[in-house]
Amino acid sequence: MDVGFIGAGAITEAVVTGLCEARASALSILLSPRNRERSRNLSERYAAVEVAADNQQVVDRSEMVILAVRPQVAEAVLAALKFRPEQRVVSFIATLGSAEIRRRVRPALLAGRVAPVPPAAQRKGPIAMCPPNDQLAKFFDPIGTVIQVSDEAQLDAFFSVSALMAPYFELLESVSAWLRAQGVEAAQADTYTGSLFRAIAEKSTQPSGEGFAELVAEHATRAGINEQLRRELLAVGFYDQVHAGLDLIQARMQGRANYEDTLKKA
Repeated sequence: MDVGFIGAGAITEAVVTGLCEARASALSILLSPRNRERSRNLSERYAAVEVAADNQQVVDRSEMVILAVRPQVAEAVLAALKFRPEQRVVSFIATLGSAEIRRRVRPALLAGRVAPVPPAAQRKGPIAMCPPNDQLAKFFDPIGTVIQVSDEAQLDAFFSVSALMAPYFELLESVSAWLRAQGVEAAQADTYTGSLFRAIAEKSTQPSGEGFAELVAEHATRAGINEQLRRELLAVGFYDQVHAGLDLIQARMQGRANYEDTLKKA
């Protein structure tokens, strides 16, 4: 299959890396030249990858076109492109809904919106998509756990939760900084923090559909230090703020807020 990527940011790099490392058969990938260094590096690493002269060449030579541009430039980029009726288009653009994408890529067919995450490079992590599409799911299955939903609002919710990645690493940085302040050598602080969070995260990879309350109870020994810290974080509304933050991001997904809005203003 000839697959083209419009946009060559971090998500494109992750997905292309995952697909190439998975050695997807009969796959030819054509990349946008927008980020020339990243595109060139991928083409040098993988024989299946080539860099196009421009975005229109990506469209002209691809059976499936994947849109992975920033929302701020999507209108200008897509307005300059001409699609074909027989083409399939997949959108990674978080804040543009299906109706808007369809309007911009006519007469091509929108196969779906997809929400990959950077760990796709290691063929890990969730890949949410809407609407359900078995052929598209098979394409992405080698690089992550595919979750298909029929309700686009649910896909927006998945996109919103993916906004926790940077805050997660900020939490790790905060923990490591606290350890360093206690006199722990920097490399040891980072190693301990990363190893701890990686180990406890692995406990959450076998979902039962019943939430994670059992894991909370398992790790909160009565009157122990875990129970105490959880109690204090609950008391100051730490987790309520997480929910409020996700509400804000989802509002942005649906056009009811923008980057300038804050939790206080939302």
